[in-house]
This record gives sequence, structure tokens and C-alpha cells, in this order.
Amino acid sequence: MAEVIVVRHGQAAFGTDDYDRLTEVGWEQSRLLGEHFASAGQCFDAVFTGTMRRHRETLAGIRDVLAQADIVTPNAVELAGLNEYDFHSLVDAYIALNGGALDGVKIDLSDSKMFYRILRLALMAWSRDELINVAEPWQEFEQRVRSTLAALSAGSGRVLVVTSGGPVSAMLREVLHLDVETMVNTNLQAKNTGVTRYFTRGDYFNLNMFNAVPHLEGAAYRHLITYT
Repeated sequence: MAEVIVVRHGQAAFGTDDYDRLTEVGWEQSRLLGEHFASAGQCFDAVFTGTMRRHRETLAGIRDVLAQADIVTPNAVELAGLNEYDFHSLVDAYIALNGGALDGVKIDLSDSKMFYRILRLALMAWSRDELINVAEPWQEFEQRVRSTLAALSAGSGRVLVVTSGGPVSAMLREVLHLDVETMVNTNLQAKNTGVTRYFTRGDYFNLNMFNAVPHLEGAAYRHLITYT
């Protein structure tokens, strides 16, 4: 049996020229998660990340704190299956499909409320194969997540996984047999450094915890709960 701890990356630099990096808040979230693991005496037998910078930096924040507690963390294995979908291409494709407007109103992505509404609609359209010129078809995304779950199920002991909100929710969909709309709604509420835990035996995954941030729930840290 394995315990698989899946962590969404820390807050990334949404709305900047380089989203794929942690903000100072993201680094602090990662270090606080490392402190949480260290205080529980948790060590890891295997570590996996995606290939994205925000995954590596989140792991670095966790690992640095564990090292200070003399907890050795194995070198990470990078799996491209843990990478986020390209939300830029999905949003662009959805806007093109709808002529740049929604309900007769020009789409303005600088409005965060509008952006997340469009992203949700784009994800649903993607799942129905309605979008063209996207970076990755929906079926390929689902298949790489399934393949990643199979790779994770081959391990034993305690396994740390650092990934993004899309794969976190897609894994949950596979394990709990969720419909796509529920998966999308789950995706859009994923917290930065939120922890999801499974216990596995072979290819069977049993959900134990989802999207938890015990390291940020104290009064001194609640302002660090973010979703980007």
C-alpha cells in the first residue's frame, strides 16, 4: 500500500508576463507546508513533479524546510503528465468560437470575474470537443492523467506529488468517477498548496483528504489562502 500526497503548487504569478513562477506568497505557502510536514515527522519515499517551474519551486520551498529538520527528500522524478493544461489556448479558442463576445458583451479578460467565467465555459467546451486549434485535445489530457495515476500506483510507502489544479481535479474525476462539470467546478476551487491524499493498493485509489490547507488555517496565516 502507498500513501500518495498530491499538492497543488504555491501561488503563481497570474496576470504577469511569466505565470509559471511563484510569487513571494507562493514561496511562503510552500515553506509553511514544509513546516507542517516536518512537524508531523513526515518523510517521503518518492517524489514526483510536473516539468513546470512552479512545480519545481514549490518542491524547493518544501524541501528546504524539511532539510532544516534533517529530513532527507529523494530527488524528484519529473512526469509531463502532471503538467497543467494550457488554459491560454483554451480561452483563446473559446473566444474565437464565440466571436469575441459573450451574451452580446465584448469579452474583457482583465476583469477577473469575466476571466474565470470564460475559463469555466472553455473547459466545458473543450470536454465536448468544440474547440479548435488548442494545444492539447481533451482526450489526450484525460489519457495522460490516467497514465500518471498508473505510474503513481506502482510505488510504495509515502509519495509526494507536486502538480497543478487541472491534474488534481482530473485525478479526482478518475478516482471518484465524477462528471466533467463537477471536475471543472472542483478545479476552479483548488487552493494553492492544497493537499489531497490517497491510499492506494495496486491500481485502486481511495480518497482520504481533498484540497486541505492545515498549514494555512491558523489565524496568522489565513490571509495566505489563495487560488491562483
